[in-house]
Amino acid sequence: TQEELAAQAGLSRRGIADLELGTRTQPRKETLQLLAEALQLSPQERAQLEAASRGRVVPAVPVPEALTSSRSGLPSAVPLVGRAKELKLLGQLLVAGPPLLVVAGEPGIGKSRLLQAGLEQAEGQSWTVLSGGCHRRSGQEPYAPFIGALTDSLRRQTPAQQRVSLEGCSWLVRLLPELAETATSTQMPGWTLPPEQERRLMFKAVARYLANVAGAAGTLLVLDDLHWAGADALDLLQFLVSAPQERPLRVLVAYRDTDLEEQSPLALMVTDLARERLATRMLLAPLTEEEAVDLLDVLLPETGGEDPHLRQQVLKRAGGMPLFLVSCVQALDTGSLTHQGVSHVPWTLREAILQRVVALPEVAQRVLRLAAVVGRRWPPALLVAVVTHSDLKDEQVLEALDMCCRARLLSEVEEQEYQFAHDLFREVVLADLGTARRAVLHRRIAEALEQRPEGASVEALAHHYSRSGEVEKAIVYLERAGDAARARYAHAEAIQAYQQVVERLGTLGRGAEAAVVRLKLGKLLTILARYGEALGVFDTAEEAFRQANDLEGRLQTLAEIGLAHRWQGTPQMGLERLLAVLEPMPTLAPSPGIVACYMTLATLYLRTNQFHEQLAAAERAVALAQTLGDHQMLTAAQERRGSALLFLSRLEEACQVLTEEVLPAAEATGDAFTLHNALGTLSGVYGLWGQFLRVKECLNRALPLAEQMGDQAALLFSLLQHATIAIPLGEWKQAHAFLERATALARSVPLFAYPLVYLGQLCLAEGEEEQGFRHLDEAVQQAEQGHDLRVLRSAKKMLAEYNLLLGRPEEAQANLSPILEVPNAQLRDVDATDLLVTQAWAYIEMDKVAQAHQMLAPFLAQAREGQMRLSLAGALRVQALAYAKEERWQEAEQALMEALALFQAMPYPYAEAKTLYAFGRLYLQQGVSAQARDYLTRAQAILNTLGERLYASRIELLLSDDTNQ
Repeated sequence: TQEELAAQAGLSRRGIADLELGTRTQPRKETLQLLAEALQLSPQERAQLEAASRGRVVPAVPVPEALTSSRSGLPSAVPLVGRAKELKLLGQLLVAGPPLLVVAGEPGIGKSRLLQAGLEQAEGQSWTVLSGGCHRRSGQEPYAPFIGALTDSLRRQTPAQQRVSLEGCSWLVRLLPELAETATSTQMPGWTLPPEQERRLMFKAVARYLANVAGAAGTLLVLDDLHWAGADALDLLQFLVSAPQERPLRVLVAYRDTDLEEQSPLALMVTDLARERLATRMLLAPLTEEEAVDLLDVLLPETGGEDPHLRQQVLKRAGGMPLFLVSCVQALDTGSLTHQGVSHVPWTLREAILQRVVALPEVAQRVLRLAAVVGRRWPPALLVAVVTHSDLKDEQVLEALDMCCRARLLSEVEEQEYQFAHDLFREVVLADLGTARRAVLHRRIAEALEQRPEGASVEALAHHYSRSGEVEKAIVYLERAGDAARARYAHAEAIQAYQQVVERLGTLGRGAEAAVVRLKLGKLLTILARYGEALGVFDTAEEAFRQANDLEGRLQTLAEIGLAHRWQGTPQMGLERLLAVLEPMPTLAPSPGIVACYMTLATLYLRTNQFHEQLAAAERAVALAQTLGDHQMLTAAQERRGSALLFLSRLEEACQVLTEEVLPAAEATGDAFTLHNALGTLSGVYGLWGQFLRVKECLNRALPLAEQMGDQAALLFSLLQHATIAIPLGEWKQAHAFLERATALARSVPLFAYPLVYLGQLCLAEGEEEQGFRHLDEAVQQAEQGHDLRVLRSAKKMLAEYNLLLGRPEEAQANLSPILEVPNAQLRDVDATDLLVTQAWAYIEMDKVAQAHQMLAPFLAQAREGQMRLSLAGALRVQALAYAKEERWQEAEQALMEALALFQAMPYPYAEAKTLYAFGRLYLQQGVSAQARDYLTRAQAILNTLGERLYASRIELLLSDDTNQ
């Protein structure tokens, strides 16, 4: 060891440690000679040692306390971070006392490093410092650690200095018999005394020696690991602190309070001295989060500088314990722990923790191992119940828990509840158990949990039975745990549980049972937008149901397959899959499976723009659910029917179904999914009616539901709907925020390009043309790839409006023509109104006014009849352009006045500004510049508030031209 080598070579232990760590420069020739002699090196080995000493100095690597030492066995390479209050107490010790400062704490808390800081302070203030430490193996050595401290002090002195230091210290030979063999020793008295008297004189000799070697400020005695000291050493320490001193004497000691009983000699001594105001006790706590970060910044400046996740993992695992931080960093630096395996426990740290465990009595170790298997936190009654059939008694278990708490391995967090003081403690104890033993303990714990009167969580039972070897019970409780996790929307937990059930059932060859669980698993994968995985799980389940002749299970699986195809961007494949089974069997009896299939058909028809077919499928689902008397399925089917009515412009019917039937029933049953969808559909109805504030109310209720459910598709739609209402309301910053979230989320929903469409619209409006076109072009590409006609309509319509505003109607027509070539049946839904109104605008700019009137007339009538104020206002503004083209000024003005009133009532600031702009253009055409300027200025004020540049730049040109004229 370093200590033994230092003794053999006549060097300091700190010097040996510095050489090993590479913190010293090239050693002197005399030092090398002493080392070679102490190590008994051969000539060849001496040459190797000398060659190594001339090599490059290796930078120091921070290491744990147990591996780093100085003259006193104190850590020198570990930086000291934080501890401001403790450092202040060290300063007070040197200036004003009291004579003894005790540093207490658990292993690894940084006691030794704090002693080193005190040593360094004292040396810088002209104190003579003597230091030593106890070791586990030196516990029976007399007067440890004083012998080491005194021996080290004398060894570092010349013979002349020793003679001065030992003046009046004859009785020191009783403590250090080797002094009798040196020429510097003083003459011992020839008479003998009673042992008590000799001991008193020996203690006085130690005090005299400490006074003799004192520096200008005095002497500081630093003693580490005092918990291993014997009673004789404690008596000497108490004498030195209590006795009058010739020169100032201060004592700085450290010990593990986890290794002491309350009535131990050391604890009693400290208490007595503190009562006499001769001692102060400092209890070290873990580093604060900020201090731990600072220490890690020093220890890990490059290795993890570019990996914040690694740093966070190390910090979390260390829990403010300096030794834990240092051990993890050292393991990373040496390669024994990789960044990917940061969750592992470094072996040095593992051994340090195990040493604390094995220091406990056997009964405490048994209870601690059982506690590790139970979990991180538990009531003591559970441990008592588990050991009922063993040879341990209740009182023994409770006493063992107290022992573990005193050792700081456990802590009592609440009344009648314990937990491991640090996660690493549990990991190490658990890893030290054999696999078979862990399985037995898991089984015993699970059985004890089942028998508890208050019951136990299915999660706990699933955890223990799944590790116990009890396959049947593991299957039962894992599935229940999955169901419980799914009910609280903990999807990842539920998936993990279901996967374990499927694996176990598959091993037992129980495919039909596994298919039922696969159905649950696939639904969760769909919710998390893992559509490819979901379809694979569903396909396996459907095949198992088919082989078992389970038609109901197969139908329910097919319904889920269709939904996964809808969100994967392959709705036509979903339709084909369902229709291939349903069409050959038109007379199927009502069942939940057949209802689910028709609801999925309605969803797929919506995605493929077949709205009449959507309504027919939804109404079929409603009728079947009514026959079954399944109220929850009936509510979900009615929501699908309301959606179909919306897209067929039957708004009153849609509103009635949703507000009178769906919403109350979904709220009563707690059906969050149906409630969310109904609110989204209802917001579409209110939007077409121009009731934007009611739209926002619906969406404000829907978004938290989507976030709660964790359904990625539902959340995506909620975010998108929030953005689409924020744009007309003039809340463009909020719209950007919603769209950015939606765009990021849309990456998991293939070919879903709506967020890009609205981002493109906003960017164009704000003058960011390049970015706007990039978003719209990407949206068009995705829509064409996924055959998404609705997204394609929206993107092309926005591009056409941009071209029309810039006076390029032919380019606008080029954007619209491909969309207008689809069958007319797919252009009669509410979603196509804006597209056809934009087409009418293009006709007007191309001097095809009659065609524009012809196109607008049925839409104006339909909008008035259905009170579709949003569609009506947009069509009126374009109709005014047609009247202006024909110089029918009064009719144009009336159309614009009606549109303006509608937009203001919604409110829709951007559309209001566009209408004011149209008014300005109308009056400029008539040569009424004052009124034109008034309307254009009002429009400009709104646009400036919005941050709009597309129309605003046109207005600025018109106002500038009017001023110049």
